[in-house]
Amino acid sequence: MNKKLLLLTIASAVLYLIIIILSSSITNFDAKSYNVIGVLTLNKISIYPDPAISRHPYLPLFLYLEAGTQLLSQVMNIPQIVLLKCIFTLFHLFSIYSVYELSKRKMKLTLLYALNPISLLIIAFHGQFDIIPLSLMLFSLIQLQKRKYSQVMILFGIAFALKTWPALFIVPILKRIPKKFWFWFLIPPIMVIIAYMILFNTSLFSIVRVLAVYQGVGGIWGFGKVLSLISANKMVLFIYKLIFVSGLLYYSFKSKKISPMEDMTQLLLLFFAFTPGFGIQWFLWLVPSFFLSKKPSVVMLFIPILIALIIGYTTWIPHIPISETTNMMILGLLYPLFPLYLLVQKFLPQTKR
Repeated sequence: MNKKLLLLTIASAVLYLIIIILSSSITNFDAKSYNVIGVLTLNKISIYPDPAISRHPYLPLFLYLEAGTQLLSQVMNIPQIVLLKCIFTLFHLFSIYSVYELSKRKMKLTLLYALNPISLLIIAFHGQFDIIPLSLMLFSLIQLQKRKYSQVMILFGIAFALKTWPALFIVPILKRIPKKFWFWFLIPPIMVIIAYMILFNTSLFSIVRVLAVYQGVGGIWGFGKVLSLISANKMVLFIYKLIFVSGLLYYSFKSKKISPMEDMTQLLLLFFAFTPGFGIQWFLWLVPSFFLSKKPSVVMLFIPILIALIIGYTTWIPHIPISETTNMMILGLLYPLFPLYLLVQKFLPQTKR
């Protein structure tokens, strides 16, 4: 490994560990969910459809990591969330290497990615596991450059089995993969589902139902907020979700190929502009675009997102006089930047990487 890259990786790991230690006593809904799902899995109790529908709206793969860290927590007397954050940090280090390779080994750009505060807050402070499927996706792009198509599909399949987010990018990938390799994508999620059904005596419908109805936190972001004001009926949100997903798929099929990263960045921008649900950790998926995309001035979204994260996470810290109302106001100001960027991006100067 490049000596500078190794030192950068070590520095990033130390920084993340410091934040993990400092935030170890700050709890949140996700940390509690890891505990609940871990305990149930250790006790061989199926989590589908409840409590998965609110605490684990994904395929049954990450829950084994939740169970394993829960067991280690009991043995080592270390909080489960600390163990998980350390694992998430490890995958952040993997993603640093991916960005280094995808940027054609540009150290300055890799440095900015490795130490960027958005990833630091979401991974080391919040403790969100999106970095695992995200790093797998980045590795798949490296394999795509090498034309190792079966490995691309397997990595995407594992990422999807962890969290359904990678499905947003599957069409741009399939456009670049010979059809005979497509089935490799299905193998990891199918194996994960079958294994869980056997081990926990769970029906396929219970698992699929959770994936179908999940849409993040509703009523606090963009179109989701507008829909919540129009109607409190969950069916309205579900119908909009179907239209939204169908629209993204249609756009993916019809759009012209540019490069995988540019295609993915555009889909992310469309997602944030029209999604009915919201999760603050979803911003992590945009971070590689800030450093790898040639899309004009996409980095202009970096500072507003960072401000929203700082305000949002500060509300978690006891005795800090920032209310949830302030947090909602900041998100309300941030949202219009996404549709606005989509409108004006064609007139912005092309960014060179």
